[in-house]
Amino acid sequence: MKLNNIMMAVGLVFVCTACSVIPEAKPIDFYTLQPASVNQSESVKLSHIRVAEPELNDALQLERIVRITADGSILAYPNAKWSTSIATLWQSWMLDALWRDSRFEHISSSQQGFDSDWQVSGRLQAFHIEETSSGPVAVVRYDAQLVNTKQRKVTKSESFAARIPLSGDETDHAINALSAASSEVGERLLEWLAASSN
Repeated sequence: MKLNNIMMAVGLVFVCTACSVIPEAKPIDFYTLQPASVNQSESVKLSHIRVAEPELNDALQLERIVRITADGSILAYPNAKWSTSIATLWQSWMLDALWRDSRFEHISSSQQGFDSDWQVSGRLQAFHIEETSSGPVAVVRYDAQLVNTKQRKVTKSESFAARIPLSGDETDHAINALSAASSEVGERLLEWLAASSN
């Protein structure tokens, strides 16, 4: 019994010692996009709109904030993630913009399955930080499609892109630049959708 007690005591000391030398994991910061700028003074132009999650290229499949180096390597900002998957993040951001813009009404997501006249879908081709000879820039590109759901056909398609330089090298600078680039894309996308009623 004494030998067993001694062995147990030694084991506890070893476990406690091992725990003390393992470094604590650094906390992960979660980010989201700043709300897009919208028009709140015009009358309704388009209604009964459904918003689908965008298709993504391989580099954007996870929640990581992506940085592409000059040699094409794909890196992720350490200890930082988007608050959800990039596809869901973009869809939620578009839904919020459409809801707040007075030119649109009766908005829903594709997951809700509500009846609609139109669906906004597309591919988020770029949503990352890109290293260039003049410094890092945020790159956002959304290839949009407006689908007539009753006729089951694409009525319009357009590519929207923006590039915004970063003001520094920290993660916050990357988020601010990506938000600014997204807002620029979103503003032109909303104008395009509003004109679709003509």
